Amino acid sequence: MSATDTTGKRITAAVRQTGYRRLILGFDHHEESRTVLAIAEQVAVTAQLELTGIFVEDSELFELAALPFSTEFLIKTRRRQSFDLQCVERELRTHILASQAALQQMARRAHRAFSFRTVRGRLLRALMQEASAGDLIMLRRADKPWHTTAIVGGHSVHAPVLQVLPPAVDEAAPLVALGQQIAQQLGRPLIRLTASTAEIVETTAREVGAALIILPLELLSEKPWQEELELFADRVPSTVLIAGIPAQGGSDSDMSKDHSPA
Repeated sequence: MSATDTTGKRITAAVRQTGYRRLILGFDHHEESRTVLAIAEQVAVTAQLELTGIFVEDSELFELAALPFSTEFLIKTRRRQSFDLQCVERELRTHILASQAALQQMARRAHRAFSFRTVRGRLLRALMQEASAGDLIMLRRADKPWHTTAIVGGHSVHAPVLQVLPPAVDEAAPLVALGQQIAQQLGRPLIRLTASTAEIVETTAREVGAALIILPLELLSEKPWQEELELFADRVPSTVLIAGIPAQGGSDSDMSKDHSPA
């Protein structure tokens, strides 16, 4: 057995011991949401995680389409067209099929089992509602490519992983181990930040050029964050990974439409 194989198995075992079993990937009608697959593949392969893709149909689109005389302006053609329920459903169907196909290709390449389904709501809130013990949530809304390097102090460095931790967290906590192992498997430095506001996390992520932000689900459930969830997801320039409650002794997904890659 090579040193590389041994290291890979040690990292996999360490991440598995944190109690996380499934990686939920969030998609919506923005094409940029599919760029999450690049980093998700690395995390899923090393940690041996099951993949679940959830496409969130934005409820605000349906509310807008229900308004009388709604129109859509197409930037590419500079033409206006009617914006109604049929238009929304048609466009969403296109994005749903594209997201499912992209996830399927990645899962087969990574030899990971996967599932896919759709829900309606607001992206981040809907994903949080779908999560259960043992789940990680990953999403991306920024239209910039995933960071590979960052400029710090005038020098080019590997874009770091920024982990936000609850106050007085135990160093032996699964969440701490998760951040350490993900940073290690991605070959990136780890920066820790004590639980803070959405604005401070966003500002810090921009300053350090974070490739990935790891957030505890319990933090996002607090009132200050609840009021800024969707704005944070829209503005932050990094891929976001949300860690929920670890599973106790492993857990099996009860998600429908499960697939195993050929």
